[in-house]
Amino acid sequence: MAMLVLPSEKSLAQNAASVPSPPIDPPFDNSSDDIDNQLEVDDERADALFAIDPLEPLHGGWEQVTRQLRQTIGLELGLNYTSIYQRADEARPNTQTEAGSGDLDFFGRWDLINPDSPLPGALVFATETRHRYTHIPPSNLGETVGSLWGTIDGFSTQSYTLTQLYWQQGSYEDRFVYRVGKMDPTDIFNAGRFVSSNSAFLSPAFSDTLAMASPSTGLGAAVAVSPITNTYVIGGLHDANGAKTSIGHIERGELFAAVEFGLTPRRGKSGEGLYHVTLWHSDKRDRVEVPSGRGVAVTLQQEVGPDGTIVPFARYSYGEGGATLIRQTLALGVGLEQPFGQNRDLIGLGISWGEPSNRTLRDQYVFEAFYRLRITPHTHLTPDIQVIFDPAENPQEDSIAIGSVRLRTLF
Repeated sequence: MAMLVLPSEKSLAQNAASVPSPPIDPPFDNSSDDIDNQLEVDDERADALFAIDPLEPLHGGWEQVTRQLRQTIGLELGLNYTSIYQRADEARPNTQTEAGSGDLDFFGRWDLINPDSPLPGALVFATETRHRYTHIPPSNLGETVGSLWGTIDGFSTQSYTLTQLYWQQGSYEDRFVYRVGKMDPTDIFNAGRFVSSNSAFLSPAFSDTLAMASPSTGLGAAVAVSPITNTYVIGGLHDANGAKTSIGHIERGELFAAVEFGLTPRRGKSGEGLYHVTLWHSDKRDRVEVPSGRGVAVTLQQEVGPDGTIVPFARYSYGEGGATLIRQTLALGVGLEQPFGQNRDLIGLGISWGEPSNRTLRDQYVFEAFYRLRITPHTHLTPDIQVIFDPAENPQEDSIAIGSVRLRTLF
C-alpha cells in the first residue's frame, strides 16, 4: 500500500521502475482499498512461506495478459478473491454463531491521458460480487452477538455490480488531483494504513470510521491539493444516498460533504507519518428518515524504529445529530510490518472504545489481534481474534470472543 499522501522520491522511482506506464499517484492514496493502491499491491512480489503456488499457471497467464494490455493501451487490471469465516463463542438466543462468505473484485485503471504529461488522466472502475457460505454472512454476525458494531466491515451478499466508475486527473507532481463519478468516500476520507478488512483489522472499530455517516459508493466529486510539501487538503461532495448496487439518488439533493487537512511528516530516511483531521456533514435523508449529522474524525499514524516497520496509530471519531448509531469512538493500536523478515507479513494489535448515540446502552470495547501471513507469493492467510467487552445490545454477556480466518488471493 502506498500509505502516505505524498510518497518519497525513492518510492516514486521504485514504482516507476516496476510499472512500465507509471500510475497516477494522487493524494487520495491513504487507503489500501483504493483502486490505485490495490493495483500496486497486485504487482508486487512477496516473500512467502511456500515458494510453490498451486495457482501459478493461472497467475502466470493473468500476468502475461495484463502486462500486454498495460504496455499496449495503458490498461491496468486487478483481480482479487477473499474468503472469510467467523465463529463466536456466544450469541443471543436462537441466532447463529458462525458466518462465512466470499468476495470477488475485478477492477482497473485505463490511462487515457499520458501519465508523463501534465495533468495525466485515467478512467477507473471497480466491480464486485459477494456470496455467503453459511446461513448468514459475516456482515450479520455483529447483530446476532449483540454488538454495537459488526464483527467485520463488508462481506455481505451482493450480486455482481459495477461499484465504482470515475474519472481521475492530476498527479503528485502537479500537486492537484480530482475525481468525478461514482466512487467510495470511505477510500478518500479518514483512511489509514490499517483501515481495511481485506488486508488488516476485521472489526469496523479499526477498519471503518463508525461515528462518521459516510455513504456507500455513489455519484460525487472530490479534489485534493498539496499547498506545500508534506501537506494536503481534500474536499468532496457525495450522494448521501449512495449505494453499491444502484446509481443512487443524487437528484434528491441530499449530500455528504467532507474536508480533510493532512500532514505527512518524515523522520530521516524512514519514519514517515500521517496526521489528518476530517470535518464532515450529512444532510437529512427524508425518505429513509435519517436525520442530518456532523462531526469530526482524527487519525495519527507514525512509523518508528530503525527500519520504520513499527507503526503505532490512534483514531478518534465524533458524530452528532443522529445520523449514526455511534457518538464517539477511540481506537489505539500498532502494526508490526515485515515480522521475521517477511516483506508482506503483518501483525496487528488494537483496542477500541465506542459510545452509543442511545445513552440507554452501555459503552462497548473490543480487542483485536491478527497475523497476516503470506503463504504463497500471491495468497495470504490471516488468523484473527476479537474479544468484545460489554456488548451494548447483549447485556447478558460481559464478553464475547470471535475467531476468524481470512484467505485472500491477489491475481
